[in-house]
Amino acid sequence: MIAPHHYNFNLFNSLILGGIVQGLIFGAVVVGSKKYRAPSTMLLAALIVIFSLNNLQYYVADAQIFRLRYLYGISWTPLQLLMGPLLLFYGLKLLYPEKPIARKLVIGLLLPFALGWLAITYLKATRTYLEAKADYLLLEGILEFVSNFLALYAIARLLLEIRSLRNQEQTFVVTEVGPKLRWFRRTLLVFFVLCLAWLAVVVLMVLNVNIYGLWYIIWISLSAMIYWIGHVGIYKYGINQERKKIRSHTLDRSSVIVVADKPKSDHLELFEKLLVEKKYFLDPELTLDKIADELGLSKSHLSRLINNELQTSFPDYINQLRIKQAQYFLRHPDFSNYTLVAIGLEAGFASKTTFNNTFKKVTGMTPSEYRNAQNRSAESLSES
Repeated sequence: MIAPHHYNFNLFNSLILGGIVQGLIFGAVVVGSKKYRAPSTMLLAALIVIFSLNNLQYYVADAQIFRLRYLYGISWTPLQLLMGPLLLFYGLKLLYPEKPIARKLVIGLLLPFALGWLAITYLKATRTYLEAKADYLLLEGILEFVSNFLALYAIARLLLEIRSLRNQEQTFVVTEVGPKLRWFRRTLLVFFVLCLAWLAVVVLMVLNVNIYGLWYIIWISLSAMIYWIGHVGIYKYGINQERKKIRSHTLDRSSVIVVADKPKSDHLELFEKLLVEKKYFLDPELTLDKIADELGLSKSHLSRLINNELQTSFPDYINQLRIKQAQYFLRHPDFSNYTLVAIGLEAGFASKTTFNNTFKKVTGMTPSEYRNAQNRSAESLSES
C-alpha cells in the first residue's frame, strides 16, 4: 500500500509563493514593455525572474508538492549562483549606463553557475537522490555557500563603486541626468546584512541545528529585498527617463526665467548669469559657498549683495527660480502625465517632500493643486 502524500502549506511558504507569482509577473511586464527596454532594466528583470524561479524550486520542496527525489533528480538547477552576478551587472549598468561590463568579469562570475550545473548534472546521471542523499545535500550546501559569497562580493563591489562616485569631485552639468543612488546604497547595506545572516543560517543547518523558524524569516526577508530592488529600480528608471525628456526640452529652448532689467553691480550680474543663463539653480547641491568661490567673492560679501540689491536671501532667491521653472513644467501639456517627482527634481529640488513644502510655502498650493487648477483653466478656455 502506498503511503498518502502529506503537503506542507503554511503562512511562511504562502508568502514566498505570493512573491514568486509577483516576481514572474513583474519580469513579464518589464520585458514586454517598450518603455523599459534598456540594459539595466533587462538585467533587473532577469534578476527578479531568476530569483523567483529559484524560490519556486525550493517552495515545491518545502511545501512537499513533489518528493525530494523528483526535485533533485529532475528539475534541480543552481539558479542561486546567478543572483550575485546579476545584481552586480544591474548595479554596474545603473551606475555607468554607457560603459560596457568587462567580458572577463562576466565570464568569471558566471563560471560558478556553469560548474555547479555540471556537478548537478553529473550527480543526476550517476546516482539517484535515494542512492546518494548525503552527496546531494553536501553539494547543495556547497552551492549555498558559493552563492552567498558571490552575493556578498557583488554588494561590496557596488558599495565601493557608489562611494567612489560620491567622492569624485563632480561639477554640475546641466545636460546630464544622473541616477539617484541613495536608495540603492541603503538597500545594498540591508541586503548585505541579510546575506550574512543567511550564511550563518546555512552553517547552522549544515551542523544539523533545527532553526527552521529563523530560516523562514531570513528567506522571506531576502525575497522582500530582491522584490524591493526590482520595483524601486523600475520606478526610479521611469523617473529618470522623464527627467531626461524634460531636460532635453529645456535645453532646446531659452530660459523660462525672466530676470528683472534694472541696474545691478557687476558681481550681481555675473551671479544671475550663472544661476539663470547657465541654469545653476537646477543643481540641488548648489550652495552659497559654491557660487561665491566661482565668482571669487567671500560668502558674506555675496550674501550682502543679494540681500541689498535683490531684497531677498540666497535660499529664497534660489527657491523662487525653482518654483518658476516647476510652474512652467506643470503648465506644459507635454508633461501633463509626468510624475511630480520628476518635475520637482528637474526644477532643482532634492526630493519630492522639499518640492511640495517649498511650492506650497511660495504659492499657497501644492504642485498637484497647481496642476489641477491650470488644467481646469485650460478646459474653461477651450469650452468658451
